[in-house]
Amino acid sequence: MKNLISIHFDGPIAAKHAVQLRTFSKTLGHVQTAIDRAYLDIKYGNVWKNARLKDEDYTHTDFLLQQTREGGFIADLLGDKDSGDVVTRIYNAVLPAYEQAQAVVVPDQPKLVDLAEQRSRHYKSGAQEPIPYAELIDNPDPGQTRAYGDRSIVKEFDQIASAIRARDGDGSVVEVDLYAGKAFPKFVFNSDISAKFHNVVSIRALGDPVQLSITLRGLDSGNGGTSKAKAMNLLSKKEFNLHIHTDRGFGSLRKYLKKRNPPPFTIVACPVLEYGAFDPLAGDMYFIAIVADEKNSVPEVEE
Repeated sequence: MKNLISIHFDGPIAAKHAVQLRTFSKTLGHVQTAIDRAYLDIKYGNVWKNARLKDEDYTHTDFLLQQTREGGFIADLLGDKDSGDVVTRIYNAVLPAYEQAQAVVVPDQPKLVDLAEQRSRHYKSGAQEPIPYAELIDNPDPGQTRAYGDRSIVKEFDQIASAIRARDGDGSVVEVDLYAGKAFPKFVFNSDISAKFHNVVSIRALGDPVQLSITLRGLDSGNGGTSKAKAMNLLSKKEFNLHIHTDRGFGSLRKYLKKRNPPPFTIVACPVLEYGAFDPLAGDMYFIAIVADEKNSVPEVEE
C-alpha cells in the first residue's frame, strides 16, 4: 500500500463538495509543516525550536497533491516509497493526544503563576535545589526530547482541527487518514474532539528549577499581566522569554537592562513545559531568583 495522508472535510464545511480556499490552503500548510517536523525528528533524533530543512531535505518531504475526490471534500497527499517512516512518526505523535481527547472530561490546567509561587517558596526554604543548566544541554531528559518532537507535530494538527472549532458545532468534521504500507486508525475531529484536543496539547506546567547565566535584552511590565523579559542564555547562545510573576522580581531585574554591554548574571528559573515538552536551547522560563552577579553574591529571591 502507498504512503499517503488523506484529508477529508465533511458536513457544512464541505457544502457542495467544496471548501473555502483559506481553510484548504491553511490545512495543507499545517500538514506540510507536520511532515517537515517529523522528518527532522527522525533525521536528528530530536527537533528544536526554529529548526529548518536543508536543501537536501526537501526531496524527502515532498508529498504530491492528487486530484480531489467527492464524499464531502477529500484531498490525498501521496508520499514516495521512503516516506513511510515520516507518516508513522506523525501517527505516533498525534495518537496519545487524540486518545486523551476522547476522555469525557479533560483536566483543568494549573495556573503557571501559582506553580511559580510554589517553586519560589520551595527554593527559598531550601526544599528544592536548582540543577545546573548545562545538565539540560548535555543530558537532556529523553521524555522531554520525545515530547518536544511530538508537540511540534501535534500543534499542526491542532491548527487543522481549528477549522472545525471555529464553526460553532454546526456538524462539520475533518478526518485524517494515514497510510504507511498499512492503514492506521483514522483521526476524526468533530466539534467536541477538536476542542478537547486543543485543551490537551495546550497544557502548560513548570519543570524543576535550574540555574543559568544570562544577559537581558528587554523588559516588558505586562500592563497588569505577567511581566516578561527578553534574555540571552549565555550557554546556548539563544534568546528566550523569561516570565516574571511579581513586581518585586521585575524590579530586581531592572538594573541589569543596559543598552550597551549588558552585565551577565546568574538566575534560578523554571522551564515552561508545553504538552510535557521543553526546548533546552530557547524555551520559555519563569523567573524565581537572582543568584549572583559581579558585584553581589547575595541571592535575591522572589516573594
